[in-house]
Amino acid sequence: MARKLNDHDRYRIGQAREALAAAAVVDLSDDRALCRMLGRLEVALSQLLDVIDEEGQE
Repeated sequence: MARKLNDHDRYRIGQAREALAAAAVVDLSDDRALCRMLGRLEVALSQLLDVIDEEGQE
């Protein structure tokens, strides 16, 4: 059964969506920008997995 998302979960999902949208327009020729974006996507994915894990534990 799916649980209701709390404010923090909705915030994390929103941040992940923003990171994904920003990745679509990153300049791939800029190594530094690409590395920063990969780091942001890694954090966003990790946070989404935490939301899923929390749901599975309940």
